[in-house]
Amino acid sequence: MKTLIDELKGVKAKKHVVTSIEYDCKKEDKEDEVFETVRTIVSDHLEEIAKITYDLQADHKVKVEVTQNM
Repeated sequence: MKTLIDELKGVKAKKHVVTSIEYDCKKEDKEDEVFETVRTIVSDHLEEIAKITYDLQADHKVKVEVTQNM
């Protein structure tokens, strides 16, 4: 069964997929883990992404947004 997202991906036009993830880290070491993961993605998958952002917010919340080329 096709999901709504699958149907949208099927449209024949240039597109980017944006994924936004918010982490509630509670501890600084978890913030560091998210940051290191972002660094690894940039190092290993740079050709696949159009943009990636890492935003450290109040109360140890981290927001990561990835825009992928399709």
